[in-house]
Amino acid sequence: MLVFLDESGDTGLKLNAGSSQYFIVVMIVFEDHDEAQAADDRLTLLRRELGKSADFEFHFTENADRVRQAFFDAVVPYNFFYFGFVIDKAKLYGSEFHFKESFYKYVCGLIFENAKPHLDNAIVKIDGSGDREFRRQLETYLKKRINDRASIHRIEGQ
Repeated sequence: MLVFLDESGDTGLKLNAGSSQYFIVVMIVFEDHDEAQAADDRLTLLRRELGKSADFEFHFTENADRVRQAFFDAVVPYNFFYFGFVIDKAKLYGSEFHFKESFYKYVCGLIFENAKPHLDNAIVKIDGSGDREFRRQLETYLKKRINDRASIHRIEGQ
């Protein structure tokens, strides 16, 4: 099982000084490694078809409608499921949310808690999750919180 985790927005709480209003985390789950590889291969081909570089990322807000539609058309044939979590940061209170790492771990914990019944021997790949020490701390945090009924094999940064 392969699990990919990515976020949109930022963990900052200075909403009037440039921080995003929302922090969004999405988890994509492929039960089959070959299916994940096939989807990845298709996205590599799509980049070429669209004349994009090999390292081009499909960011929803930055892409034209035709690119978004091409992305969705490309991935819809593949077998995966997803979980998403959206936080309106204007509604947060409590001092623990003022620490970037704690906030990020908390939100990841929520999404993994919801996905727990569906995870088995998962390899988790997290995009943009900080340095090696933070990834180690996040892995420990998630394994303690999740591994009683689900299994996270390992966590990798991308």
